[in-house]
Amino acid sequence: MTPVSERSSAWYIDSSVGLRIVLGHSQSAIDWFDECAAAGDAFVSSRLIELEMTRVLRRESLEVRAAQEFAAELTLLRVDDALLEEAATIRSHVKTLDSLHLASAQRIGPASVAVVTHDANMARVADALGFEVHDPVTEI
Repeated sequence: MTPVSERSSAWYIDSSVGLRIVLGHSQSAIDWFDECAAAGDAFVSSRLIELEMTRVLRRESLEVRAAQEFAAELTLLRVDDALLEEAATIRSHVKTLDSLHLASAQRIGPASVAVVTHDANMARVADALGFEVHDPVTEI
């Protein structure tokens, strides 16, 4: 877990971490989220996160309300035509939905938000774009 003195106060969360929190698959991610929430930190993501999590929960025949409740804890950024164009400019190899997440984070800016992901490739690209990157699933 990232020490309090070294952590950002705004976090861009992708679905690789959001799902582990919602599904209870990573106690360290849950603890990180709870610690940051208690400190009053801001959580941000693209509206994509709710769609991604809902699809996984439906596929697994789980209650989709959990995705909605988690998404309610986040400031959700709109996906619009301009964002699609911004995502297309990311030159590094990254999955399409991840490029949309990264373009959303870029709208806030690397100086204002850290990217929280458990996806190694997304972490690499976010780092190359100048973001502080955290993986609460593996960080202790």
